[in-house]
Amino acid sequence: MKRAFLLTPMLMLAGTAWTQTPQEEVKVTPNGAKVEEVDNVIFTVVEQNPEFPGGTEALYQFIAANIKWPNNQCDCTGKVYVTFVVEKDGSITNPKLIRDICDMHCGFGEEALRVVKLMPKWKPGQHRGKPVRVQFNLPINFTLH
Repeated sequence: MKRAFLLTPMLMLAGTAWTQTPQEEVKVTPNGAKVEEVDNVIFTVVEQNPEFPGGTEALYQFIAANIKWPNNQCDCTGKVYVTFVVEKDGSITNPKLIRDICDMHCGFGEEALRVVKLMPKWKPGQHRGKPVRVQFNLPINFTLH
């Protein structure tokens, strides 16, 4: 009987924590209007992610059609990670290499960056019903067949 009595308040507390909605910080101007400061913010999590024209499969096809194996003596294989920003208009900006396959500068990272710079405009990401700038991380796999 004591166990049931002790569990009831804990369940009530847990239930109230789940039902509360987080409070948003709202900035206002002196006349009381809301200030939206999302114009230059780069989002990492959005309600609708940016999308390559035609979807993920089309993205893989684009990469496969445009990637060239670097002319080098390295026999490395693996994933290269590139990050870039999909702008509000879908253009790609600020591409950077996050991680290369190996530290021997075999050209894989540079090739991945070259292909990212060739990409057409994407469908931009959306947050709260508006297009926003979104950081996108893309792994590109280099393998021998």
